[in-house]
Amino acid sequence: MKILAAVLRQGGQPFTVEELELEEPRNDEVLVRVVATGMCHTDLSELATQGPLPIVLGHEGAGIVERIGDQVTKVRPGDHVIELTVLRVMPQLLAGLAVVLC
Repeated sequence: MKILAAVLRQGGQPFTVEELELEEPRNDEVLVRVVATGMCHTDLSELATQGPLPIVLGHEGAGIVERIGDQVTKVRPGDHVIELTVLRVMPQLLAGLAVVLC
């Protein structure tokens, strides 16, 4: 599925908002439609990073559960949730721009 994300591809450069392809949730994952998010100090500190890039910024948010994997038992579609995650786009997967959790 297509998503919009703030992507940092090179340290010291501004992020760009890009359309990415997101994989379907795995058995132990939850797909959340994010309705509110922001950039915090951690996100902004990534702008100067020398770490693994590219990275998808924005790891705090609130949203609604859209789909769940077969093994998920604590939430269900329609639940309102907050999320705290860090998403990284693995460089070796850039051909398909797959987003994976780290």
